[in-house]
Amino acid sequence: MRVAFRVDASSTMGTGHLKRCLSLAEALQGQGAEVLWVVRPLDDVAARLLAATTWPVCWLPPPAAGAEIPADSDAPPCAAWAQVAWPQDASDTAQALAGCVPDWLVVDHYALDARWHGAVRTALGCRLLVIDDTADRPLDADVLLDQNWHADHRAKYAGHLQREPLWLMGPRFALLAPAYLTAPRYCFRATVESIGIFMGGTDPGGASAKALHSCRASDFLGLVEVVSTSANPALPALRAACEADPHATLTLDLPDLAAFLARHDLQIGAGGGATWERCCVGVPSIGVVLADNQAV
Repeated sequence: MRVAFRVDASSTMGTGHLKRCLSLAEALQGQGAEVLWVVRPLDDVAARLLAATTWPVCWLPPPAAGAEIPADSDAPPCAAWAQVAWPQDASDTAQALAGCVPDWLVVDHYALDARWHGAVRTALGCRLLVIDDTADRPLDADVLLDQNWHADHRAKYAGHLQREPLWLMGPRFALLAPAYLTAPRYCFRATVESIGIFMGGTDPGGASAKALHSCRASDFLGLVEVVSTSANPALPALRAACEADPHATLTLDLPDLAAFLARHDLQIGAGGGATWERCCVGVPSIGVVLADNQAV
């Protein structure tokens, strides 16, 4: 089976979409699937994350500098994330995959809706697995995966679906890296001796440094380990903040967070996929909403 992934990452949209797709791709490869990627270079974030992968990557043309996306009254709320109009993205994707048509196309992109899904399905004749958690636009999925908890997922997506999909709903379908199957679990201690901070791969708004400051402002004097990535645009300021604190360390570009999550008595982190990683390890956590969809 050939499975293609259409997903992006950038300083604006973060790294979470690509990271959870990498986890799914690794699991699919373990089942014998052939994996390939279709990614648009919106900045250098995606290239950094995919630098070590051995899977083939079809890089779509970068957005034209200064180009304006035509007005579209039906556009999804996050349409600007794609930096090109949806017909162009659909055409670019179909052309990229024309010589290696997949059996399945996994789409994890808040900027793409049912119009894009339908156009690419027609062009390639493949089935679509759509990963979503916003339910803020029309979707045309053969399989719909939403790893977030909700009391009634059918009610959540009511009026947004062009066809009846196979439903993969809730945290039991969380896209965690295979390392979490055997990852160490947190062992509870009576006091908080150390704190971990992870605010996503691109750390919107410099939240990591703010969390470190809050720890010290609350008179916590113990070790604080801050984890981030080389794709963090605020990395110089974060590095300076950690270097100025004798009991803070900065760790970059971990392949997974499992051991980091288990070695601290409290985790402070953004919502998104890392929420389920923290739950899997069982560490007490403070969740921070850094994007609207994380509050759902």
